[in-house]
Amino acid sequence: MQLSTWEPIYQQILEDFGFSRKGDEEAGQLLSDLLKGHDSQISAARATVSGRRAIVCGNAPILSRELAKRVEEGEMLSKDAAILAADGATEVLMKNDIVPDIVVTDLDGPFAAILAANRKGAILAVHAHGDNLDALSRYVPQLERIIGTVQCRPLPGLYNFGGFTDGDRSVFLARELGASEIDLLGFDFDDNSVTPRKKKKLAWAKRLIDLAQMDARR
Repeated sequence: MQLSTWEPIYQQILEDFGFSRKGDEEAGQLLSDLLKGHDSQISAARATVSGRRAIVCGNAPILSRELAKRVEEGEMLSKDAAILAADGATEVLMKNDIVPDIVVTDLDGPFAAILAANRKGAILAVHAHGDNLDALSRYVPQLERIIGTVQCRPLPGLYNFGGFTDGDRSVFLARELGASEIDLLGFDFDDNSVTPRKKKKLAWAKRLIDLAQMDARR
């Protein structure tokens, strides 16, 4: 997504949640500093996804059930598909002996599973925002094969592909990397068991995924 298109959406999100643009920019600067000396994995990610079907795994409770069905059908092991995991979905995949090709994370999920996937070859799209400076400082030095992302204007070496939550950022990333189609697994936008704040985030995720898929069809 072009930054000029994303910017007004981002401003709406800031206002809706009371987030600080300054905080996001501070986090972006921190991530940029932490990634100095790292080669961005954007080319490797594009080679992994371009022209292939992307299976984007969200972390809703339904993921385990939907994943079991796909594994039984043989879809998750298909060489024609690239697997992207949104943060906590990584743990579910790893428990099923599936290493995602790409993990999209702001590092608030199960770090042990994310680190294990990274060490087994998963590329990490690590996202910086105003609420995760401590996690960035603690975890990024332990990681490799990283693409740094932000939701504000990106500094050199960082990217903004669009998206707000790990789930919808995964969809925007798959689209940016040239996926031939995007298949959602483990997404439940109507989950009534979550907090009101999480419910609002799910509403934004659905809105943004619908936008990404609509743009992809144009």
